[in-house]
Amino acid sequence: MMDSTSFIQDNTVLRPHQIEAKAKIFDAWSKYDSVMLQMPTGTGKTYLFTSLINDIINTYKMAHKDIKILIVAHRTELLDQISATLNKFGIAHGFIQGAREQYLWKRVQVGSIMSLLTDKNYYNVCRQKFDYIIVDEAHHSLADTYIRLFGLFPNAKKLGVTATPWRLNHESFLSLYQYLIVSPQISWFINNNLLSDFDYVSIKQDSEVQRLVDNSEVARTGDYSNVDLDNTFNNQRIRSKLYESYLHFANGRKGIIYAINKLHAAKIAELYSSHGVKAMAIDCDTPRDVRQQIISAFKNGEISVLVNVDIFTEGFDCPDVNFIQLARPTKSLSLYLQQVGRGLRIVEGKEKTIILDNVGLYNYFGLPDANRKWQYHFVGYEDVEHESHSSQDKDSFGMSDYEFAESKFNEDDEQMVVVRGATSSVASGIQERQEQKKMPVIQELPLCDYYLIIGHRKRFKVYPFVKKKGKATDNFGNCVFEYDEAIRKIELTEDTNHNLQELEGNLKLQSIIAFAAMLAKIKIDEVVNISSLQEISNSEKKSSESIFEVFDMISKIYQNNKQIV
Repeated sequence: MMDSTSFIQDNTVLRPHQIEAKAKIFDAWSKYDSVMLQMPTGTGKTYLFTSLINDIINTYKMAHKDIKILIVAHRTELLDQISATLNKFGIAHGFIQGAREQYLWKRVQVGSIMSLLTDKNYYNVCRQKFDYIIVDEAHHSLADTYIRLFGLFPNAKKLGVTATPWRLNHESFLSLYQYLIVSPQISWFINNNLLSDFDYVSIKQDSEVQRLVDNSEVARTGDYSNVDLDNTFNNQRIRSKLYESYLHFANGRKGIIYAINKLHAAKIAELYSSHGVKAMAIDCDTPRDVRQQIISAFKNGEISVLVNVDIFTEGFDCPDVNFIQLARPTKSLSLYLQQVGRGLRIVEGKEKTIILDNVGLYNYFGLPDANRKWQYHFVGYEDVEHESHSSQDKDSFGMSDYEFAESKFNEDDEQMVVVRGATSSVASGIQERQEQKKMPVIQELPLCDYYLIIGHRKRFKVYPFVKKKGKATDNFGNCVFEYDEAIRKIELTEDTNHNLQELEGNLKLQSIIAFAAMLAKIKIDEVVNISSLQEISNSEKKSSESIFEVFDMISKIYQNNKQIV
C-alpha cells in the first residue's frame, strides 16, 4: 500500500471545507488504518469520498499498481446515490447487491452490507482483497456484519463517513475506528452559506404532547416503542394539531413529514389531502417503482408534502425542501439531525427552512445547529449535552441571539413556541425578528504577508502563508487561530484597560497581533489604543472595533508602509 501522504489530489470540484477534510483523511491514514469523518448532512460527504477515491485510483495508475476499493452502504437509495456520483467522476464500478449483475473485475465495487457476506457472495468478496474500504452512514457500522467485514481485510485502509458519530446506547466507535476527524459545526456551514438557515417552532416543554412523549414506553432498542407511540399519538386530535401548525407556519411550502408508522403516515397524508394539500405517504414497503414515481413527482412539484416512515432520514437529496415537520418522537440524536438535515440543503431562491417540531425534540436535543461534542460521543461518553434546556444553558446551544415568543395559536391550550425566528403564514400576534440580516460576505484579508485571514467580523480563521525564497505564495498551511463571536466575543473599545483585559489569556491572538504590529512598525500600545490605530490607518472614527477590523487596520498600515519604501 502506498504512502498516504504521497497521493495526487485533484480538488477542482471540491469546496474548501471538503479539501481540508480530505487532506486530514490522508494525513490520518499515514498514522491509523481506520478513521471516521464527521460532516453534517448536506455538506458533500459523498462528493468528498468519491474525490478521495479518484485520487487513490489516479495515484496507483501513475505508479502502475493495481488497487481494489469497496464502498459499503446499508440502503439501496444510498448505493444509487453513490453510483451516480462515481459516474460523474468517470469512475467505473461494479455492484455487489441483490440481483444486480456483478462486474467483480472492476477496481471499485459498491456493495450492500446485507449482500456482501451472504453465502452467494462471501467467497467472491474474500477473493477481492480490498485495499480500501469506505463505509457510508458509518454510525450504523457497529453492527456485527460490519465487524465481520472489517475482520476479513485487516490490512485495508478504512474510512467511515457520517453526520452523527453517535449511538443510542452510547457505544464507543473505537472498536472499529481509531481516530475521528471532526468538521465545522452546522452553524459554521449556515453562516458560510453552505447550508440553509432555519426557523424553529416547537411545542412547549410543559405542553400536553410533551408530557405524553416523556411518559411513553421505551423499547429494548433504547428508543420509544413504536406500538406505544402509535397508541398515544395516532389519533385525530393530535393529528389535527399537526395540520394546524403547518397551516399557521408553513402553508404552501414544500416539505417532508416524519411519521411513526405506515398507518400514521397514511392518516396524516389523508388529513392534509382533505384540506387541498397535495400530500402522499411513503414507506419502506412501498414498491420500488411506485416509490420512485412518488419521489419524482415530489421533486417535480406535483406533490408538495411527503409523509414518510424512515425513508428520508439518509441519502435523500431534494434541496428545495423548505419545511420539515417532526411528528415522530425519538431518543436518537442521529435520527433527529438526519431528519432536520433533509431541509437544510441550499438551492437558489431558498431563504429559510421552517422546522415544525410537534413532538418536542428541541426540548431534549436543542437546536440543530447547537455545538455538538462529537469527540465525546465517538468514544462513548453519555449525556454530554442534553436533557431539558433551561435559561442558564441557552448560550451553549447557540440560542442567545434569538427572541422567544409565543403565538396566539393555542387550540386546547397547546401553544407552539417560536424558538428561533418568527415565521408565520397567517397567524397573528407573533413577535417578528427586527431584521432579517444577510449573511456576511466572506473576505480574504492578507495580514503583513505572513498571515491570511478568511471570514468576517463575527467568525474567521487565521492561516500562515507558505513562503518560498522570502516571498508569500498562494498556498497556506493549517489554521493557527480561529475566532467565533458566538463562543467568545472580543471587541476593542476606547478604553485601553478594557482592551488589555479582553486580550488577556488569549496567547495565540496576542502573538499574532504582536507579530503583525512589529512588521507594520506599530507599537503595541497603539494597537490596543483604538483611537490611535484609527488615526494611523486613516480609518473611520468609531467607539469600538472588532478583532477582524483591528487586523484590517494593521494590514492597511503595513501596505502603506510598503508603498512608501
